[in-house]
Amino acid sequence: MFENIIGQAETLRTLRGELSEARLPRASLFVGPAYAGKLSVALEVARVLTCAVGTAEWSCDCQACRLQKELSHPHTVLLGPRYSDVEIPACAEALKHTRKPATLYLFLRAVRKLTRRFDSCILDPDDTRMKGAQEKVARVEELLGDLGPGRELPAERELDDLVEKIMTASSVLAQQVRADGITIGQVRRLSSWTHLTASGSRKVAIIENADRMQDSARNALLKLLEEPPEGVHLILLSTRRAAIIPTILSRLRPFVFTQRSPAEERDVMVKIFRQENPTVGSLRGFFLSWREINPEKLAGLSHGFLERVLADPPPGLGVTEQLSDLLPERGQKKERSPKEIATSFLEELTIRFQEILRSGQGSADVLESWSFSVREANTRLETYNMSPSEVLEALYYRMRTDREASV
Repeated sequence: MFENIIGQAETLRTLRGELSEARLPRASLFVGPAYAGKLSVALEVARVLTCAVGTAEWSCDCQACRLQKELSHPHTVLLGPRYSDVEIPACAEALKHTRKPATLYLFLRAVRKLTRRFDSCILDPDDTRMKGAQEKVARVEELLGDLGPGRELPAERELDDLVEKIMTASSVLAQQVRADGITIGQVRRLSSWTHLTASGSRKVAIIENADRMQDSARNALLKLLEEPPEGVHLILLSTRRAAIIPTILSRLRPFVFTQRSPAEERDVMVKIFRQENPTVGSLRGFFLSWREINPEKLAGLSHGFLERVLADPPPGLGVTEQLSDLLPERGQKKERSPKEIATSFLEELTIRFQEILRSGQGSADVLESWSFSVREANTRLETYNMSPSEVLEALYYRMRTDREASV
């Protein structure tokens, strides 16, 4: 088991032991930085738990493992936001570049990591943003039918056209999943699903970015965590343990994921995404490049932002001018909106806070307050669709206030 995972040796060793001895907790938290493999490991846990043979090797050909590898097993569900808008194109490029079963699975799984979040068993019927989602999913699945494992891949041009159609059909869903938080309706539907008879098979619910959950949804999830049904495993994923409320944390067994080493991240780019000679030094930089965002410029912008927050006297903040430095240059193949760039900038700020905290150079209380303010800023961007310039301006003054109050 876990043969397809790069890195995280210590965490995988612990999971192997607990799975082999049937000691895996019913509710777990996989916590660690973005792009550390949390979802890949959670999906492998689901495959191991449902394997009909019990050996759970990646090569296992039992029906449960086949369905899990294709991400179509009915007893595993996915919730929560994800960066499918860049993951799917990156996997599509790998498939077009290297026409092999491994890259076919990579692309198929990337698409289904998106579409499975619209399963009827967890779809919130009261969420108007979900209107028409299942029709779009049905169209994507219809196109995927020509790429099923075991089928001969179409000719090169036909494959390219099919992949482009799949990406186009899934693009609206991808933007929706990236922006949406987890609603109370989804959690209630999830709770009902967990209580349905699983016909002897275990059920696994994976909640990605579990910290991006509405308050009412948190309370509903807490009830489920207090008494999860027999045979049900809940796996929550998050990059920010502190953003999960203590009452939920107390009911979860944490499994800590660390930042992959540069060599491991390069292995992911080369072996998984088939980059023969990666031009970026990190997985985050790799995915930023799919948004046409220069990671060096983004890092420089976050550094300058923090300098302005800490400067005396306050220099003010030219948000619009700074964001314009990150907009794609004329002639690049994609145009990215200020909102997308601002969202990536907030992610970069969070990373900077974590680096400062690890170095012991900043106040933990101030950094936690700043992190909370960044989460609020992200909500204003993604949920309330506020102007990026106004959101970042407000964040700047909020962070200055926190810093001055601590002096």
